[in-house]
Amino acid sequence: MWKLLVAVVPAAVLIVYIIIRDKYEHEPIGKIVLAFFVGMVSIPLDLALISIFDLDELPYLFDGEILQQVGTAFFSAAIPEEISKFVILFLLVWWSKDFNERMDGIVYAVCVSMGFATIENILYVFDDPSCAWGRALFAVPGHFLFAVLMGFFLSLAKFTVKHKFRNWTMTLVAPILAHGIYDAILMVSDVVSVGWSALLTIAFYIFIFMLWRICLNKISEHVETSPFSYWRKFRDKYQKNKNISDDQQIDNMKDFFDR
Repeated sequence: MWKLLVAVVPAAVLIVYIIIRDKYEHEPIGKIVLAFFVGMVSIPLDLALISIFDLDELPYLFDGEILQQVGTAFFSAAIPEEISKFVILFLLVWWSKDFNERMDGIVYAVCVSMGFATIENILYVFDDPSCAWGRALFAVPGHFLFAVLMGFFLSLAKFTVKHKFRNWTMTLVAPILAHGIYDAILMVSDVVSVGWSALLTIAFYIFIFMLWRICLNKISEHVETSPFSYWRKFRDKYQKNKNISDDQQIDNMKDFFDR
């Protein structure tokens, strides 16, 4: 039982966190749950992509163990996993009426990714319980961070007119790069000398710190540009006074939105 809890709780905590951050217009809880469970479907889709395109064989086209590990990080993990999550996310939310502000892209991307991460985590933890805490602290949050990048750019692709091609491209490129670098550092550290492994471990922690900083800023950016934030700010500023007239309310509204 404890294995299941340790495998599931990290994803649940991160979903609750992103729901709390979406403070101006919360998503329907049913849609959140659906995104989580549909995200689990990206696991067989990931395996299908690897099998159909023989992605596990591509790293061995490179010479040298280090390049092969880097190739494995990208071709066997980052590329098929992020493409699978993107396909599920796109089909689930792109035409949905609930996808009506930028923060929604991040919320749904995180939920889909946590569905993937939960199944992956259960498989790893039940096979080797000793990896549970490491995965809870790094692997599951890693999927969270990759999802933030995907959702951030997917929302820009939907809600902005400029740089459409760049935003569509970055919807996949950004999470694939982040995921690939994450895995590559860990995989290469297993095949190099102790000294290089120590340096790569330090580089990994720096990379994770910077990725958290970038993604938290991306979340804040989409939260504060929410169209619903303006109404909340107006209401908090002017509507506490119940005694003002309707005309004064209208004047206040015009003044607020003209700024």
